[in-house]
Amino acid sequence: MNIRVVGDIRVGKIQPSLTGNAIVDDALIQNFCDQLKNGIHSIRRSINVVAEHFFDPSVPTNDIILMDDRIFNSLPDELIADLKIIDVSHTDIVRGNVTNALNALRRYDNGEPVKSQGK
Repeated sequence: MNIRVVGDIRVGKIQPSLTGNAIVDDALIQNFCDQLKNGIHSIRRSINVVAEHFFDPSVPTNDIILMDDRIFNSLPDELIADLKIIDVSHTDIVRGNVTNALNALRRYDNGEPVKSQGK
């Protein structure tokens, strides 16, 4: 299983981004992924954290998706209903703050409901 971080989407009709600059977005999302990888070792060791720039909700997955709350709030509920998505503050992704994401993953691991911030 992977944790996929969606901070921008580079395919489809609507292509949300963090800053509007793909190079800057790559660096910010990768920094968030790196910080999350460092913190995730206290939860599990066998999880990969990857940046997902080509998110397609029509492709089934068992992965956990950490998604920028601005993107999450813009997607229709029926489009993402079958996915395991945890929304993450846009500001947290930009600043590389993984504390809230780690707390949400801990709740998920404990079988507790992870209430999305936006919906």
